[in-house]
Amino acid sequence: MDYSKRQSMLDKPLINARNKRAITHYASIQTGLFSKQVNHHLSPMLALKLALSTILLACTSAAYSKSQTVPLSYDSWQTTNTEELSLPSLRGQGLNFDEQYQNKLLGEWSLRNINGHVKMEHDPWIQETVKELTWRLNAQARQQAPLGLVIIDNPSINAFAAPGGVIGLNTGTILAANSMDELASVVAHEVAHISQRHYESGADERKKALLMQIGGMLAAIAASTVDGDAAAAVMMGSQTATMNSSMAFSRNNERDADRVGMQIMNQAGYDPRAMPRFFATMNQKSQMNQTANQFLPSFIRSHPLSNERLSESQSRAQRYNTLPLNQQQRHQALFDLLYWRVQSTGKHASETALTTAAKNSIGAKLALMHWYGEQQRFKEANDLFAELSALPIAKRQVLEPLLSITQSQILTEQNKWQQAAEILESQQRLYPERRDLRLYLAEALTNSNQPTKAQALLKPLTEQQPSDRYAWQSLQLANEKLAKTTNSAPLKSIATINALRYRSHDQLWSGSYERALTSLTQAKKLTENLQNTAQANSARPLLANINAEIKAVKTAKDFKP
Repeated sequence: MDYSKRQSMLDKPLINARNKRAITHYASIQTGLFSKQVNHHLSPMLALKLALSTILLACTSAAYSKSQTVPLSYDSWQTTNTEELSLPSLRGQGLNFDEQYQNKLLGEWSLRNINGHVKMEHDPWIQETVKELTWRLNAQARQQAPLGLVIIDNPSINAFAAPGGVIGLNTGTILAANSMDELASVVAHEVAHISQRHYESGADERKKALLMQIGGMLAAIAASTVDGDAAAAVMMGSQTATMNSSMAFSRNNERDADRVGMQIMNQAGYDPRAMPRFFATMNQKSQMNQTANQFLPSFIRSHPLSNERLSESQSRAQRYNTLPLNQQQRHQALFDLLYWRVQSTGKHASETALTTAAKNSIGAKLALMHWYGEQQRFKEANDLFAELSALPIAKRQVLEPLLSITQSQILTEQNKWQQAAEILESQQRLYPERRDLRLYLAEALTNSNQPTKAQALLKPLTEQQPSDRYAWQSLQLANEKLAKTTNSAPLKSIATINALRYRSHDQLWSGSYERALTSLTQAKKLTENLQNTAQANSARPLLANINAEIKAVKTAKDFKP
């Protein structure tokens, strides 16, 4: 399966015709209610915008009473010297077991809803790069690893976090940044919100607003695939209601996240001065949008940016030392690769733009090589690979493993899966911990009729991150290949059952509960048939796993925050 087809498979289910009909249906109901309050007819688009906002408020209100209370703990910002601005230790201030469990359920619920309604950037190298950044920052402030990282393929500038440790950002945020430090400032700010527990409170009104904020985020993301203005209307409506419930990020919340975020950046080896630089970019964009009578960027709506706050962050950042030059260069070299990889995989840059940028950027040159491969222009792609391979060893090492990954993708475009696997295996031996290399290599192994080796690479990924949809789908494909190619009837049956099981995990984490139950029901029936054969010993533990998986899907389906 080529990469573009794999991407479309991962992006299902998106907001499709059925979703649009549902939104339009609800909009028509709400339009009827609005028409009783106004004396003129609403335009269909305005009705949609108002209806979406109203639906959001109605849906979230029903869930408030079920919410678990959690105490709020954060420090308001005050002017002190640099020594006193040490990162607060949260050890001993953690949540109790029940609160942690409730937050985990809420985070998983958020993750499933986001996965099921938006188009993701699934490129493993991009995900690995942003994940490494996120995990490094998170480790400075929290004992728990993030529950999940979400990269949304959307050109708008936005970032968010949810209780339980779900951290996300749009690809537009990456493209709006000018450096890895600026990107780190956005992620560090979100990590600070989680570590300082700004999303949680013991008061019922604040808990209502917490659900309002998460619900608003999900509704706006979903609506953005239908209409950008409708999404903005939903977000504006949810933020207004949230402010009325006194839970929109307050000035103290934002100052606290700025202060702690800078400390996190400094301890993780990033430049805290980048935070006010990115804020200045946001401030400029918001002023331009206001002049053009357009909606503000999502990040500004959910994280109010005042001139006072901008000034304070600039003053606070000056207290930190400048990063050493070699560290700046290392960050910038990686950001150059990341920026142009996002441009290429997201189809944001034309050949002209890539060709022009490639004159001064190695990242753009590598992205152009990838673009040539997708366009089946293999001679140009190979010429660029030869040029990059001729670089001095020190410069070439900076490009790895992305250079080998890009070369392997060009080979897979020509169905040279075995050659691609050999290139990736050499890199995987050097970086055995990297998720992206395991995923690319597993795909090459599956397509070169080595699905058993692919499974060995993939299973640790699902154990480490149960929400890893890409890994679950890769396991499904490997077992489907095994079922088709094996000469052993028992192995064929087991592989077919496992393919259904792995498909159900992908469906679960995209919020498709009924489809997940259908897949597991099919797998259970096939397993029960094995009990009357020579494979009865294998069937019993397999059946126990399937029953546990069915129970897990039903639990997830019934959870209501």
